Amino acid sequence: MRLSYILIASSLAHILHAQSTIEHKMLDPIYAQAQRESAREHEHANTTTINAQSLQSRQATSLRDVFALDSSVSVGGATTTAQKVYIRGLEDRLYSVNLDNASQYGNLFHHQGNITIDPMMIKDITVQKGVPDAYMGVGALAGSMNIRTKDARDFLREGQKFGALVGLGGYSNQGYRANLAGFFALKNTDALLWVNWSNILGFHAGRGNGGNGEWVAGSANNNKSLLFKLNQQLSEQDSISLSYNGLNETSTAPFATNLAERNVTLFAHTNYNHTATLGYTHKADPSNPSSTQVRTNLYFNQRSIYLKPLTQEADNNHTNDHEEVSSKNIAFNNVGYNLSLSNQFSVFDIEYGLNYQGVFVADTAAPKDPVNRAKESGHIYGGFVKSTYTPSEHFVLAAQSRYDVFNYFDKNNQTHLTQGFSPAASITYIPISSLSFRAGYAYLTRGAMPGDATLLGDSDVLIHKNLRPESIQNVELNADYSGSIFCARLAGYYSRLGNFINSYAHDHDHNDHIHTPGEPHSHGGLRQNMDSAIEVFGYEGGIGADYKGFSSYASIAQNFPTYKGYLLQDTYELGAVSGIIYTLSLQYEIARYHLRFAWLSQFTQRVKYKGYDIYNDETGFIDKAGYSVHNLYINWEPFGAKRLALRLSVNNIFNTFYIAQTSPFKNEAMDPLKPDSIRRAMPSPGIDARFEVSYQF
Repeated sequence: MRLSYILIASSLAHILHAQSTIEHKMLDPIYAQAQRESAREHEHANTTTINAQSLQSRQATSLRDVFALDSSVSVGGATTTAQKVYIRGLEDRLYSVNLDNASQYGNLFHHQGNITIDPMMIKDITVQKGVPDAYMGVGALAGSMNIRTKDARDFLREGQKFGALVGLGGYSNQGYRANLAGFFALKNTDALLWVNWSNILGFHAGRGNGGNGEWVAGSANNNKSLLFKLNQQLSEQDSISLSYNGLNETSTAPFATNLAERNVTLFAHTNYNHTATLGYTHKADPSNPSSTQVRTNLYFNQRSIYLKPLTQEADNNHTNDHEEVSSKNIAFNNVGYNLSLSNQFSVFDIEYGLNYQGVFVADTAAPKDPVNRAKESGHIYGGFVKSTYTPSEHFVLAAQSRYDVFNYFDKNNQTHLTQGFSPAASITYIPISSLSFRAGYAYLTRGAMPGDATLLGDSDVLIHKNLRPESIQNVELNADYSGSIFCARLAGYYSRLGNFINSYAHDHDHNDHIHTPGEPHSHGGLRQNMDSAIEVFGYEGGIGADYKGFSSYASIAQNFPTYKGYLLQDTYELGAVSGIIYTLSLQYEIARYHLRFAWLSQFTQRVKYKGYDIYNDETGFIDKAGYSVHNLYINWEPFGAKRLALRLSVNNIFNTFYIAQTSPFKNEAMDPLKPDSIRRAMPSPGIDARFEVSYQF
């Protein structure tokens, strides 16, 4: 029994990473139950876990599809280029995001998203809210997001050593995709090579809810992605892995891809994401479970963006454009090393290790001068320790802490040396095996590091010479129930973010930098810490049932990010406000015929409030329309799993017009909010029927 309680605590707090034989025996039935879109994927209130079958059944092509089931996660922006993830109201840039244990840190462009991966290549995603995983939580303030890609053994059927997969799909609104994979698994070696191509020709917005079904300019994009995985078992305890994931996305769109604009210069957009990881794992000796387990990895990540107007004349004349329009050639590089050692005893587990990360960003298209060198760099040196103690079968105590040093050399030739501890602790009470209550607290710090890369080319945006580290206090109360049929979860949380580094603050001491009509563009800004704290209150909860072939889950979430007593206006690198979000998921499976039907509804309430603008230190009224979106999914595998698969999805089945509430309300951060301001964010797609067929040899 005690091991089962340790497992519950591990899932709740993400603090146990030892992979002993006993743990695998315990985990297998959990994942077996999670093969359907069921309540079992929602067992823990502070954690969201999404697996590959869930994504495949929805034919996910975007982050909006990926996180559709979690009401606490909102995705702003309509195209894959523009989409940003907001978790409990805070932007993913406040989270540590890792792909195959490689950091995806960086902000290439505040009008674009920060997470770029083909959803079909994802094995699973684990989002830890509030307290990050200490191992990969370098510089995290609001939590961590760990993404794992698939490998060969995820494709092969039992007893199969070699195989291939081919798939084709088409979308009515409007596009198509193709994928091809080859893979093999021998006794000690397995490898995968997988190529995907997705071409979205553009889409129409919805007609219902006040829309007219118009074609959305700038909504087309072309994605090519590649995944290579190689795993080698050196011995019973030792293994190495090599992975590479690459994505190339091209589109023709306005400069700001998350805005629907007319009569503006069109740009050629090219985005790349290259991630490579070399990892080594040494498992504990089965005859001595308390022996040391080792996991370590070396990684490289480069994300780059290339923006170029389609005509040379347009490059010199942007009278109808955003003030910040210009050519960009930006590359954000992350290199790093992670080391973790762990030991597991009967009632006590400990993990400890070191991390290094180097961050290098430059805009080679930006003008340079003695004050503005158009590039920045940073180095993070850190270590961590975390442990759990299980004094009885009813209690689990967990504690962890990081210490990190941040060395940032900015574009103005200034060095910022910031550092700090990031401790966290939790206590879990388990009165019965299916019910747990958890209280957690964390104080997390993040030092000054490179910010929005598009500001590298703006010599009128300066960096304050004495940046202080950001810090956040997270408090959370969770209740989780997971029975044989029913499950329920509930979380209430509070966060207080201090010294937030505002990349777009007005420089009130240098008024000559402020842009006025008729002058060349200037943000007139000073990247600096904010004077007051940002507070976030919120809750989320859900209830579900799983009985025979039927499963259901309903959830609700709302959060209130505030500053000086006001809800925030949408804020780049920080957060966005939305109304109450409800989701309802229903699924019925006819196991005999390998046929599954699913229905997903999301309801977002209208939100109208007086919001605070942290860029201009003023308030203004915000009104974001509510909407409901409903999707239907049908999946049929006539010959059983991992053979022929036929999938039909009808997204936005009632053709609703809507703009995601976490899409930006204003065109420009520096623009004041006027009473007659018109929301220019890009609308989401209308009805879209998707059909896909794949066959595995």
